[in-house]
Amino acid sequence: MTIKRVFIGILLVLVGCERKDIIETYVFRDMTKTQYFFYKIKREDSIVDINVKGYMDGSLGFGESICFDTTEFKARKRPLNIVILDSVYRKNYAVHRDSLKVKGIEEGTQAGIILALEFIPGTAKKGKIEVVFREHGYGF
Repeated sequence: MTIKRVFIGILLVLVGCERKDIIETYVFRDMTKTQYFFYKIKREDSIVDINVKGYMDGSLGFGESICFDTTEFKARKRPLNIVILDSVYRKNYAVHRDSLKVKGIEEGTQAGIILALEFIPGTAKKGKIEVVFREHGYGF
């Protein structure tokens, strides 16, 4: 009888208790303005994938961070264009030319934390960049 209960319990866990993934996708084409993308983590101890890919007709700056307030993130001192990036900012930003492909992951995160991506104008005027946040739905 106990083996039957254990088997049924394992079957229920495998079939019906998995949380669904949460996926948010953004696309932008205007490379002349600073672009921000935020993802607020919905679950405790989640794993969040960040995938950024696309192309453009020049250079574009890219940075990622974690914050608790989007207005504070936007208000902080930052360069307006990648031309004026100095050695202090270069630690936080990468400059991409013609194409962009970035994969990131945040593990063991806390619900309510905001993942922030920032794109700083360079010489690119047009293109297409796709940003995908995927919060895995493992567990109960």
